[in-house]
Amino acid sequence: MTLEKLYKLLEMDGPEDMEYFEQFADLMEMDEDVPFDLFYIVLSKLTPENAGELAENYFEDLSNAAPEDENDLVLLLDSLEENLMHLAEDIEDGDCRRSFAEQLYKFREWYKAPGGAEINGEKVSVFEALLQARTDAISGDTHELAFPSTDDFKMEDASYGLGRFSQIDITAEPEDGTDAEETEDNEENG
Repeated sequence: MTLEKLYKLLEMDGPEDMEYFEQFADLMEMDEDVPFDLFYIVLSKLTPENAGELAENYFEDLSNAAPEDENDLVLLLDSLEENLMHLAEDIEDGDCRRSFAEQLYKFREWYKAPGGAEINGEKVSVFEALLQARTDAISGDTHELAFPSTDDFKMEDASYGLGRFSQIDITAEPEDGTDAEETEDNEENG
């Protein structure tokens, strides 16, 4: 896979063109092997708003496709969505951008790996099983779906830039001139 071929498959001229849900879904679901360095380049110009919107819409779509009784899968998808949304807020920071791409890539590899799910007892990828769930919802057919590999996916802890937190002074006295102990005593004595 070359970067040019990847851009062609995603109908993009460069990373600044990654803005549509369909492009994002194609990147996550294409059959072709995509090395991480190319995956990262394609995502390298996402804005915080666009990254958050793409991650939110994509993972909500997957959660909605999951069978109702697959609580572990839905919890995993929702947790990953939340984690990616937080990373997207600070995606202009290089470490957050890299963490965002790494978590998506790790998910993509797990999601597309053979044997992560089952359709009527046959081992398939999680992607194939969720695709079958979507098809069943439209057609009215039913297949027995199982997602035993949710325990195999370990989410990385999110790390956030310190700039997103504001410092608070826990030793400051209340603005009315009373100190904290005096305020507590007055509250206790009514």
